[in-house]
Amino acid sequence: MAKTQKRRISDVEFSLDKDLNITWANRSFSMLFNITNNDISLSDFLDAADADNLKHFLQNFKARNRNHYTVVNLKVGKNRIECVLRVIKKESSEYSISLQELSYAQDVMDKTMLKNREYSALLSNFNSYFIMYNGSKYALTSTKDMEDLYKGSKEDFIINFIDFFDINTQIDGSKYQLSTLFTDIEQGVINKKYRLLLSDGTHLLVTTMRSDARNNYSIIGLVTRRNTALTDNTYSEKRDGLTSLYNKQSITDLAIKKIDIAKQSVALFIIDVDKFKEFNDNFGHAYGDKVLVTVAKVIQDSVGDHGVAGRIGGDEFLCVLDKTDEEEVRNVARNIKMGIQWSIQACDPDQVVTCSIGIARSPANAESYDDLFKLADKCLYIAKKRGRNCYIIYKPEIHGKLLIEQKENERSTASGKYYMEGALSEMKIMDAIIHKGPDYIEKSLYMLMEYITVHKICVYQWSSKTKKFKTCYIIGKDEIDIRLKHLNDKKENYLKYLNDYDFLHLDNVNNLDTMDKDRFHMYLEDNIASTLEILCSSEDKNKKILICLDIYKPSRTFQAQKIVFAIMASKLISHELFCTMEA
Repeated sequence: MAKTQKRRISDVEFSLDKDLNITWANRSFSMLFNITNNDISLSDFLDAADADNLKHFLQNFKARNRNHYTVVNLKVGKNRIECVLRVIKKESSEYSISLQELSYAQDVMDKTMLKNREYSALLSNFNSYFIMYNGSKYALTSTKDMEDLYKGSKEDFIINFIDFFDINTQIDGSKYQLSTLFTDIEQGVINKKYRLLLSDGTHLLVTTMRSDARNNYSIIGLVTRRNTALTDNTYSEKRDGLTSLYNKQSITDLAIKKIDIAKQSVALFIIDVDKFKEFNDNFGHAYGDKVLVTVAKVIQDSVGDHGVAGRIGGDEFLCVLDKTDEEEVRNVARNIKMGIQWSIQACDPDQVVTCSIGIARSPANAESYDDLFKLADKCLYIAKKRGRNCYIIYKPEIHGKLLIEQKENERSTASGKYYMEGALSEMKIMDAIIHKGPDYIEKSLYMLMEYITVHKICVYQWSSKTKKFKTCYIIGKDEIDIRLKHLNDKKENYLKYLNDYDFLHLDNVNNLDTMDKDRFHMYLEDNIASTLEILCSSEDKNKKILICLDIYKPSRTFQAQKIVFAIMASKLISHELFCTMEA
């Protein structure tokens, strides 16, 4: 009988309540879990921790949340599959859900290539070992004779594994890596690397992969021994206790060796977790530590054997990549950025964990570590100002001018000139609105556009008769109107992203790429990188004005104090428009 080919998880839809009980499911759902009765709970196919996280996600879900997605690890038969769960809509206490596999192509690739990978590993590592896990028992096997050195349950196996390799469990990093290794194996996590320090100063590298269907094992961990004393990548005894990456002193010394002494061509990455303090404050330090550990693992996996990585501060990391080709540097930066965004499940559906990255290259940009670090740090600052969740590779023709402007702004701020000029500009705009000169609204919009430094302002008015928006003003770079058809599409619910105070501040529209493709492409159509959209309502709520302030690419952030003024000015302009509507 021919083997049944693994079917891609797609077209799976179902509904559930806040306790994860299935209230309706389509045929694809029944086929996926091989059931005939839908009177079940999704909890039956989730670990307890994942089930609790999903309940929290649903209980805090609102239609206007920016994030309608979460990642779940489903137990399907003997397999564990990472899937993207999307909330289509919420009615009362019931949620309509669609489900798709996060990376179904990985299984196909494993089946066609794993045999070659396994034999390649064996041939190149005759003195290595395999950890094999079949869903219940562990085995340690030598690649010399393929004999099992030990078989047993998880608890006994770990004790024998520590004794056999003489692992130094006094080091927090090794202890954490050991615990994570076996937890991940049982959760079906593959293609990960774990480093364990031994008592003699060498260390083990364990790489996990999925087993071929030719045997009964589901996960294989390839164990290889490394002599750290013979390489530049020393300082194993100087690892960060939480993440097991190099600590600040170690990674700094390595970077100086490569850049100042060996004169190697490298790319220096400074990586910062966006709004990390908020995660610590809102969800606790335990969750914050989990974020940092996952970020470290993503960074290590992305850098691989092509460089070194370390933790230099609370939520700040440093990488020295032994590559300077722009496309290769971009690939690593992209893998880090997307890996962090997809690998961490936020506790709140309105939160997404992201990072910002500043990059500079030696010797093209600077020939000393100190100078290169300063440039990368400046690029990180630019990435933060452009809305976060992005990376900036230093280019003197682009970013040199920005850094000069930044210094001038700092001098202007220190002298008080910046604040005085801002106050005078705001007074002129307020005066133009209040004293109602000729074409005062249009004049006010132009003045507001120049002061806030945006490329375009669009004003839309809601008609209670037609139940539709109409365009009142388009001021700025062009007269392209990308919003009107979306505003009047009832199915789209354009205003769903407004916060509780009726405005949307979106510093980087790229954040919508994985959450709302249609909205993302709408902004992309007009080259919009950042936007501030403010909905103003009359006292009786019957009249509405939507004012949108757009910044074109390349992206930059709205200044906080100017957002406050933009909201206030929009309220005043809307009030004048309401009076015009009544007249």
